[in-house]
Amino acid sequence: MTNFLYTLIIYPLVQAIEIAYMLIYKVFNSPSIAIIGVSVAVTILCLPLYVVAEKWQQTERAIAAKLRPKITKIKAAFKGDEQYLILSTYYRQNHYHPFYALRSSFGILIQIPFFIAAYSYLSHLEALKGVSFLFIHDLSAPDKAIHANSFAVNILPIAMTAINIAAGAIYSRGFPVKEKVQLYGMAAVFLALLYNSPAGLVLYWTMNNVLSLVKNIFYKLKNPFRVLYVLLILFITLAIVYLLCFNNGSFKKRLLFAAACSLILFTPLFIRAIRFVLNTVCTSLVSNHALRNMLFFISCAIITILVSICIPSAVIASSPEEFSFIDSYRSPFPFILNAFLQTAGICAFWTTCIYLLFGDKVKTILTLLLSCIALSALVNAFVFQSNSGMLSSTFLFDSPEALKTSTSVSIINIVVILGIVCGILLLLKKNIRILTLCLGIIAASETAFSLYNIARINNGYKAMLDLQDSSQATVHTISPVFSLSKDKPNIIVIMADRAVNSFVRPIFDEHPQLIDQFDGFTWYPNTLSFANHTLIGAPPIWGGYEYTPREINKRDTASRVEKHNEALLVIPRLLTSSGYHVTVTDPSWANYSWISDVSIYNQYNNITAFNTISHYTNLWNMQHNWGSGQATSTKIKRNGTWFSFLKIMPPMFRPFVYDDGLYWSPDDIGESMTTFINSYSVLDYLPDITGYNAEESEALLITNETPHGPRFLQYPEYLPVETVTNKGNGVFSDDGYFHVNSALWLKLGLWFDELKRNGVYDNTRIIIVSDHGAGLRADLPETGYSIPKGTIERHNPVLLVKDFNMHGEFKTDMAFMTNADVPVLVTNGIVANPVNPFTGKPLTVSPKSDGVYITTNDRSMAFQHAKNTFNIENDEWFFVHDNIFDTANWIKAGE
Repeated sequence: MTNFLYTLIIYPLVQAIEIAYMLIYKVFNSPSIAIIGVSVAVTILCLPLYVVAEKWQQTERAIAAKLRPKITKIKAAFKGDEQYLILSTYYRQNHYHPFYALRSSFGILIQIPFFIAAYSYLSHLEALKGVSFLFIHDLSAPDKAIHANSFAVNILPIAMTAINIAAGAIYSRGFPVKEKVQLYGMAAVFLALLYNSPAGLVLYWTMNNVLSLVKNIFYKLKNPFRVLYVLLILFITLAIVYLLCFNNGSFKKRLLFAAACSLILFTPLFIRAIRFVLNTVCTSLVSNHALRNMLFFISCAIITILVSICIPSAVIASSPEEFSFIDSYRSPFPFILNAFLQTAGICAFWTTCIYLLFGDKVKTILTLLLSCIALSALVNAFVFQSNSGMLSSTFLFDSPEALKTSTSVSIINIVVILGIVCGILLLLKKNIRILTLCLGIIAASETAFSLYNIARINNGYKAMLDLQDSSQATVHTISPVFSLSKDKPNIIVIMADRAVNSFVRPIFDEHPQLIDQFDGFTWYPNTLSFANHTLIGAPPIWGGYEYTPREINKRDTASRVEKHNEALLVIPRLLTSSGYHVTVTDPSWANYSWISDVSIYNQYNNITAFNTISHYTNLWNMQHNWGSGQATSTKIKRNGTWFSFLKIMPPMFRPFVYDDGLYWSPDDIGESMTTFINSYSVLDYLPDITGYNAEESEALLITNETPHGPRFLQYPEYLPVETVTNKGNGVFSDDGYFHVNSALWLKLGLWFDELKRNGVYDNTRIIIVSDHGAGLRADLPETGYSIPKGTIERHNPVLLVKDFNMHGEFKTDMAFMTNADVPVLVTNGIVANPVNPFTGKPLTVSPKSDGVYITTNDRSMAFQHAKNTFNIENDEWFFVHDNIFDTANWIKAGE
């Protein structure tokens, strides 16, 4: 229950404080100034609430002063029940209830949730550790400014209390003793609460008290709002000058921030415009309380359902498996509930609280504003969508650069939003009921769509329950699960999901020992993949050219899942027919299941299949004292809500909201390290889980996802640590993909050393391949119009080959290769004239002789395609030949 209330009521305020902190920190690059700025921002945002509180308090004082003489006489003349009855009658006659006395405490009550939110955020903020400010040595600890032997005195809480008392003394001049005692008592309570708190939190509350003192002085002025406006003009002008002339941040962000600040200068104009709208268009809405309330609450419901259920459920329904069995959560539904509570807190609870505080005109303004936001959010989410590539389970984009929108799209979006505003104003003037009815239908449609997605999530979750429980059993000890022969030939194929080919050379240059460890290997930089994601990119690796997207679509009488499973079985069946025992691990999308359904191998002899990803995670965590850092579930909970708000934003603001994947967090809230360790632990244990007593030829077909998602690791070993203190100083040191690729090659190098020590390296053919690439290579030229930026890098998979008994210098071969060459490379010299066991067609590399068709299609989930074919548009096909780094060799279909 406590967590429920915290998420609903306090967490939205925590997010508001975090946004203010990060905005100001990015401008001034100072945590202490950011804390002061947060205090200023919160005070300004709460000014309307304080104005309401002050009016309520004045009303309460006036009523109390009016009733006090008579109450005094009643209390003097009557006792007991008789006194109670007479006082109750007197209160009723004057339309008063003793409960109304709480109105005098409203100004203090406002501070409580903000105090809890500030305490929750600032007392645990890692960015404050070791940061000094004036006499404070560490903002993450009590200031301990004065030392006397072993006794330390915290000066800042005392200064805070002194300022608080001064503000209270000015504010309560002429007030009853009861109110003064209340104010001074609260000052004492905050002193006790904050005396031993982190100095950063005390600094925030001290600034609150300073601003409260200033506010109380303002209240004594004749024209406080005019003086405030003049000061704001001065402050904003200085801020804009600093941003545009002295700050070194991104010019586009500085310009956007300066433009946002400058809007405050036009506050008088906005007020006049609002008054005009209220007095002309919205007169009926001002007077019709019932209809206005209905319109307000329906608008709240539209925004809340869209952001909290509609958008998150659509993402999770696309791949329920990715959001299942995360940390302590088995199903994805807690993430939807969390998104609902967070969004309901912002868009329903706090919005409603603010709505109920004000009079009819302000309520009308809020209703109009929410109606416009609700319809604009729908249009932004479903009409102005951004194609930013694949989305990870922690809501990070594969191609965030695609969030940047063109000027024409931004202009169209602005025009559409203005049209929505004008349409709403017209309906408010002509017929409010039609607008209310339309919004009600939209809310109902959102609910239906959300329920449909929830049903899909539930079906997907149930389908994987048995598979998860059977394949993800935790191990407590290490024992060999792979076996290699010392006197018979072995084959190892490692499919390193999303390994980047262009990183091979810089990684080997950075770690020269890899040259010796990869003795006899040939590297093929000029290698092409057929897609930029696993669903379409993996089948050619295991099945050859018959399972490229073009060929799969030609065989439109068989289902895609059938053809996919065929591809996964081609190499195993060919090798078992030649006397090999084959071990397969984690085959991608087997049976179109996110967690590989290895049952597709059960009917075949001499094939052993099992899953290793996440199998060793708990043991690795225990042996390495790994605390898992920031839990994956925490990242999903925070980023999921932010992603929903990003979707409803106008396209021009989406890069600003995304903030390079940080979503305005001071910490790296991106990809989960647990997900990385699920695969990395397998590589780390390879020397321990490999035996060398096989009596027959062995083939290991291993899929591993260590390089799949970018993470920063500890240089130079590229180890996972909870806090990375050294990322290296190379060209790619700030590229998370480079880090995880480095981890892959370093661990494989150590495994190869172990193979050599056990005498199985020479008699083993080793192929390392990936299904696609990732990232943007700095040394590639800008592509032409027909080739989207990043296309070459994402279609440039790793391919390294070491044949039997090969030794010598690590070689580079620029021959045109594709990852569909792997079946021929595997079976060469082992299977005479190999043919596909399912179609009877020969395995060959000749289809690439003139060039191949690849696709830039981004639909990476199985359900996004037709039953028998991939849904690939005509403009998503490219014909590529020879040197893939020459953009002239990329010919778009139809050109």
